[in-house]
Parts: sequence; C-alpha cells; structure tokens
Amino acid sequence: MNKTILKIGWIWMLIAGIQRVIAGITIIATGEKEIDAGVLFILHAIAIIFVTLGSYRYAQKWSWWCLLVLGLTPPVFCLIAHGVNMWNIVGLAFFLPAIIIPMKAILFQETT
Repeated sequence: MNKTILKIGWIWMLIAGIQRVIAGITIIATGEKEIDAGVLFILHAIAIIFVTLGSYRYAQKWSWWCLLVLGLTPPVFCLIAHGVNMWNIVGLAFFLPAIIIPMKAILFQETT
C-alpha cells in the first residue's frame, strides 16, 4: 500500500512541477506579470521536478521538506503580494494533494 501511495504522490508532484512550468511560460507569453515572475515560476518548477525525480520518488524525508518549502513559497508569496488569482489557486490545487497524500508514508516510515 505504501509503495502505491508513494508512486501516486511523486507522479502527482511531477505533474504539479510541469504545471508550474506551463504557468511560468504563460505568464511570460501573455505579459500578465513582469518577466521575473515567470522566470521565478519556471525556476521553482525545475527545482520541484528535479527533487521529485531524484529523491522524492524514493521517499527520502529531506525531499518532502524541501518540496514543501519550494511548493508553497511562490503561491503564498503571490497571495500576500498580489492577492488571489487563477495561477495561485491552480498551483495550490495541484501541489497540496501531491505533498499531503504521501506525507504519512514518507515522514513516519520506519528506519532500518
């Protein structure tokens, strides 16, 4: 059961990272925000994707904490600085299940 939950979690997190890349490109292409906001989204997305494919997939505890910070930083900052917008809501909707679903399996796993 834990392996299935972990697999669902890391695949969902990968999708959340890809969504952030798409959001960053869209923000830059439409001119919705300054170019630095789009670049920030893309850089966070790349970090999320690499941590997910590297360590999160293998249920390493540090990767869960790292992804928690990486995943919450942009949307929470944008909610505070700019208010509620579509990209914040969509980003949180993709990210929160990806971090919550495997949380118990990763953080409370038995160490050998």
